[in-house]
Amino acid sequence: MLINLILRVVPFWVREPLLIAASLFFAGFCLYWFAAVGEWQRAAFGVVFLALAVLRAFVLRREWRSRPRADQAG
Repeated sequence: MLINLILRVVPFWVREPLLIAASLFFAGFCLYWFAAVGEWQRAAFGVVFLALAVLRAFVLRREWRSRPRADQAG
């Protein structure tokens, strides 16, 4: 599957922001659809995508802070 190949080849620092952006897009779409049409299932999908984006942001933040800075390495 093409998406699996892309996720394996793309480095972590590119892949994570893309996953966060896609999750936020789908969360916004689902929550907008819930506001326009109704039915709680759409809101539940929006909350799931939002939680996924927040989780990936915390992972990215933790990895970013664990890397040594270039000015402190020497």
